[in-house]
Amino acid sequence: MDNNVSRRKFLGGLVAVPTMAALAAPLAAVGAYIYPPDSFLQPPAPKKVGNINDLKAWDYIPFGYNQAPAMVIKTDTGDIQSFYLKCTHLGCTVEVPEGNLDGKQLVCPCHGGYFDPLGNNTGGPPPTPLKQLAVTIEENGDIIVEERMA
Repeated sequence: MDNNVSRRKFLGGLVAVPTMAALAAPLAAVGAYIYPPDSFLQPPAPKKVGNINDLKAWDYIPFGYNQAPAMVIKTDTGDIQSFYLKCTHLGCTVEVPEGNLDGKQLVCPCHGGYFDPLGNNTGGPPPTPLKQLAVTIEENGDIIVEERMA
């Protein structure tokens, strides 16, 4: 069997590759127009995640929001904060230790990133803190979280 490539096949391949790229570029532009970037998408609806009366200092409530894991935590001063549990390094899910979080760290198991209980990066490769969610406390104590508007 002859393994040599003919001149005709070689030149055909040489012409075919840039031709396919030239045809694919407009299709990619149309695709970007049909499926807009995230900045044009509507943020997810606010979500009730619990009640402030159910939380003690440094307790937390895990929940899912916008197809991602998240949590809400109560500090010793009574402040409520919420953030996604997606590492800001490469998007791995950050592990939260069980029980009271006072003095404990949240750990990204993928590359050794560390965060304090309020989502601030304290070690490893994560370049920024965990992405915060806006928190509203209703009159009855319900905790409502939603995306922060930029």
